[in-house]
Amino acid sequence: MFELISRDDANHHTQSDTATAPHIGRPEDYVRALAEIEMSSCERDMLRAHAKAPGRKITGTKLAETVGHFGCQIGNKKYGRLAAKIATAAGLPMCKTDVSDYLAAIFTVAEGMQGEGEDWTWEMHDNVVKALESSGMV
Repeated sequence: MFELISRDDANHHTQSDTATAPHIGRPEDYVRALAEIEMSSCERDMLRAHAKAPGRKITGTKLAETVGHFGCQIGNKKYGRLAAKIATAAGLPMCKTDVSDYLAAIFTVAEGMQGEGEDWTWEMHDNVVKALESSGMV
């Protein structure tokens, strides 16, 4: 579905046993990124809602509702912008895919599956959950 493009291979760390692909960071990569980036309260709310969702699965529609908006596109777009900030700060490679850049960015924090419409269901990576717990965000 996607091809990995490294923004800076020198900054990319070797993946731990819990990471299954180069675009998935280690917990410490995410902890560092979460400490470095500026996040709005809405962005924090989306991360918390995702981490606390049953099975760590959430749709773009639910992400939008979390921050007082409606529609899967706005939820995915806002979450994608946050994921891009996290990926850049963590030094993770970005995915080159046939989906939009903001959807592709989300793959660094979650696995995604497109539903029958335009909505996607996202399952947060274990290492992101560990980082959120270590950071005291959840």
